[in-house]
Amino acid sequence: MKIVSGLSEGQVLQRLGKRGANVKIAGVSPGMDGVIYATISKRKIPLSDWNKRRVGRASRGSFSVELSAIPAGGPYRLELQCGSRKASVASFFVGDVWIMAGQSNMEGVGNISQPAKPNPLIRAFSMRREWRSATDPLHVLNESPDHCHNDGTQQPREEGERYRANAMRGAGVGIPFAKEMLKRSGVPQALICTAHGGTSMEQWDPSLKDSMYASMLLSVQATGQPVAGMLWYQGESDTSPRQVAEFMERMKKLVAATRRDLHQPGLPWVIVQIGRTSGVRANFQPWNDVQDLQRLMSHHIKNLETVAAVDLELDDAIHISTRSFPTLALRMARAADFLVYGNQKEGPAPRLRAVIAGGTSKAADAEPGLGIDVIFDHVGKGLRCEGPQPRGFVLIDAQGNIWPQIFKTTLHGNIVRLFLAAGLPKGMRLHYGYGLDPDCNISDSRGYALPVFGPVECQVAGADAPFVTTWQRTGVVQVAKPLKDIACPDLKAFETTVKTAGKDGFVEDHAAWIGHSGHAYFWSQIELAEPAKIEFLLGYDGPFRLWLDGKRFFDALHGSNPCLPDEGSKTISLKAGVHQLTVGMDTNGGRSWGFFMRLHRLDGSQNALRY
Repeated sequence: MKIVSGLSEGQVLQRLGKRGANVKIAGVSPGMDGVIYATISKRKIPLSDWNKRRVGRASRGSFSVELSAIPAGGPYRLELQCGSRKASVASFFVGDVWIMAGQSNMEGVGNISQPAKPNPLIRAFSMRREWRSATDPLHVLNESPDHCHNDGTQQPREEGERYRANAMRGAGVGIPFAKEMLKRSGVPQALICTAHGGTSMEQWDPSLKDSMYASMLLSVQATGQPVAGMLWYQGESDTSPRQVAEFMERMKKLVAATRRDLHQPGLPWVIVQIGRTSGVRANFQPWNDVQDLQRLMSHHIKNLETVAAVDLELDDAIHISTRSFPTLALRMARAADFLVYGNQKEGPAPRLRAVIAGGTSKAADAEPGLGIDVIFDHVGKGLRCEGPQPRGFVLIDAQGNIWPQIFKTTLHGNIVRLFLAAGLPKGMRLHYGYGLDPDCNISDSRGYALPVFGPVECQVAGADAPFVTTWQRTGVVQVAKPLKDIACPDLKAFETTVKTAGKDGFVEDHAAWIGHSGHAYFWSQIELAEPAKIEFLLGYDGPFRLWLDGKRFFDALHGSNPCLPDEGSKTISLKAGVHQLTVGMDTNGGRSWGFFMRLHRLDGSQNALRY
């Protein structure tokens, strides 16, 4: 008997919650027919219910068996027996398996001054696609069989081992992350090594055959197992204006393809916002743009968390230092603990809620004075800083110049208070982590750094919000009932066209309504990245009704000319997510013209509000 596929020496199988792991094993059994029994033991003692368990049959020279609900732990020994013949795997584990993907800061190029002592419960699936003890450097590109990593020149095994033994660089976040997850979960950990320094999102394109994505997929599929989650650090190679314009959509497609191809629709992603870099660039704004898109990624992609690295030490001009990787690993482990294990005590990483100008701080201990309040969610027990003064905020004027009027920064729970030496001019924008090599030192009580963000406009408390201008609309619909008796119409029941109002926000169809009686219906959507208190400001010159998420929300059934913005209003607290707006107007015999609608967020920034 010989095992051919399904389980390899030293492999870590992915547990499925408390159910343990499942594995399908195939092999050859020349000249054999009969029942196959499986024994799984630890330190020569069989596990409960795993002493010669009947698992399948050998027939016609081959066998295939499925082992189910193997408990987390290890190292275990597996022995398959059919008659007097046996096949075995001397050592395997059950725990959590993580994909490491992206570019050099995930590959790991930190200085190796003193290699970490290997942990027998932390394993790596190398780029050669072999299970081994996890030691730095984890990634050896030249031992991959795939052309994208080394132009198709896979080096012999002995050269790879020689490289590992003599490497001066190659420390990364993988091993400290696995150690932290081992401590938190108590189960073995494994790292699938697929990262490659200097690679762009284009090289990770799921639609390309010979891509980093294709290689990563082959590595995961070679394990024959699902994974616990994805660890992703990439973006430095996408900091040109053209690449920035495509970055968010490329990330959405990458995450969707990974979840589809691994058959794990909810696969958790923990990504790192790119950190600092030294040097000179003609245009550094795309670097900040990528950081801001990564900050917003969790608003666009479910089951994804972004952790910041802007405050970490470097080992060269762009790479995280060996000393800082444990800090980054702890942040990623906290995010994984929340996403994968459902640890609600961790919660999400810090997120910007609002930038409000005018000295309206709600912090009880905030000093009075002219300033800006920067409000964050998910900061544990509050914000803190390394050193005597919080640093990292920069104001940029309408011409793109730094406006050096912040003379003091204080922290108050989840609020950062910026004190200004002069009144705030119109069009001022705020950055945290502005430029390539900013000095940022603010974190929360859990050790998460604040994310780089900007440019974010400074909102004045009570400022007007933009109009909702893009709508799907019907023509005049003949109905027997008055508007007051109409339930929320279904968009799918009508032929519609898209109408976008002008800058004044007036949505009108008067020319099509002249001389016609009936109703006209309009549909649009708003998206909230977080729960929010929203004021709807409405104008109308005919009978008007607004449904929100299919429920009647606002009526002005006696509306008449003229049509004025903000004639009516209503406030509601909404949950995060997409909300459907449906408007019905009575054409009033062709005398109606249209309506205005804009939304005003009353409890924070409008940055999290999208039309």
